[in-house]
Amino acid sequence: MKSLPLFHYQTQGKAGADWITFIPGIGNDLSFWAAHAEILAEDFQVLTFDPWGHNLSPEPPEHCSFQDVVDGVIALWNHLGIQQSAVVGLGFGGSVSLSLGLKYPERMSQIAACCCRPRQPDDRHAFWRDRCAKARANGLVKLGDVTVDRWLSEEFRAARPDVDAQLRAMIKRTSVEGYCAYVNAFIEMDFSQELGNIQTPVLLLAAEHDHGGGPVEDMQIMAAQLPNAELKIIQNSGHICNFEAPEQVTQHLKQFFKAGAIQGEKSA
Repeated sequence: MKSLPLFHYQTQGKAGADWITFIPGIGNDLSFWAAHAEILAEDFQVLTFDPWGHNLSPEPPEHCSFQDVVDGVIALWNHLGIQQSAVVGLGFGGSVSLSLGLKYPERMSQIAACCCRPRQPDDRHAFWRDRCAKARANGLVKLGDVTVDRWLSEEFRAARPDVDAQLRAMIKRTSVEGYCAYVNAFIEMDFSQELGNIQTPVLLLAAEHDHGGGPVEDMQIMAAQLPNAELKIIQNSGHICNFEAPEQVTQHLKQFFKAGAIQGEKSA
C-alpha cells in the first residue's frame, strides 16, 4: 500500500465495544451519517471521517484511484489500531464498503451497503464526467444545489428545509479536486465480476424510489450474487434514504449489527 494522506476523523461510543465505520460518498463528509453514528455509539465504537478534499480532510493524492480510496480506510484503521470493523456506506460509500469486504476480508466483521452498485453502467459515465467538468468550470456552489435538487424530492425539501440546507452546505464544503478525484474513482470502479467472492455478512438496503444510485432491481441482482447477504427495501424513499427514512434505516442497522455482535460473542 502506498503512503496516503490521513482522513480527518472523529470517534465516539462505548469503549471496548466492536467498531462500526461509516464510509462517506461523493460530496459527503462525516456529517452525512452523524445522526446514525450517534445512535449506534450507544452500543458500539463508531468512526466517521471526511473523504480527501471534503470538509477538513487534506486534498486527495495525485492520480487518486478507486483502490486508493479503499486503501485510505485501511490506513486510517491502522493509524487508530482498529484490527476489524463493520462498515456502512451509501452510494459510492456503499460501493467502497463492499470493495473493502472483497480486498480486506480479514478486517471486516459486517457490511451494510445502501443504494449502490459494484460498477457504474456505461451510460452513467458521461453523466459523471459532465458533473466533474461543471465542478471545474463553476465550482461546487451551483453544483451543490443541483445535486440536492436531484437527491431529495420537492415534497421532502419543502417539509424538511433543515435537511435541505444541511446537505447543500455539506457539498459546498467540498473542494473541486476532492470532488473530481472521487468522481473519477467512481467511473473507474468495477468489481462486478468478483462480487460473489465476498464472504462477509452483508446487509443491502435499497430505496423504493431510487432510480439512479442503486435501483432496487440492481440490488436484487447483487443480493443473488452475494453468498451471505440479506436485502431490505426502504419504503417511500429516494436515494438518500438515511435522511428521507432515517427510522427505517436505523432499525435495520441496529438489528443487523446487534445480531452480528451476538454471533461474535457466541464464536469467541
